[in-house]
Amino acid sequence: MTKIRAFLLMLVLVMATIFTGCAKTTTESLPDLVGSIKVVNIDSDTTITYTFKNQSDKKVTVIGGASYKLLMNDQLAEEGGVPIKDYIELEPGKEYTDTKTFSNLEPGSYTIYVDWDKTIVSAKFDRS
Repeated sequence: MTKIRAFLLMLVLVMATIFTGCAKTTTESLPDLVGSIKVVNIDSDTTITYTFKNQSDKKVTVIGGASYKLLMNDQLAEEGGVPIKDYIELEPGKEYTDTKTFSNLEPGSYTIYVDWDKTIVSAKFDRS
């Protein structure tokens, strides 16, 4: 009888160890930065205003400026960067906003992608 109890106890421990090892836990954290884009067409100019907000509870330091890709009808029309001289520190809840103006864009459907510190935001717009 003791051998059966010992065997059952051992079996329970082995099974518990196996199931514990097979348990899958995932932890997802929100990105520190969230962004948005506003597109305004005035006359021949298209102004892109992009804003990135620190939604974390710690200070975020970003080195370098934003980069962008402008696609026209799903083809790369222009890419570049909006340089800043140094680094930017955003306290929790604070935002960074900048603009990029494109002049005389041809008629078509556009998509703008702005990447700042690995946070990418995009917007679609048309020029006629």
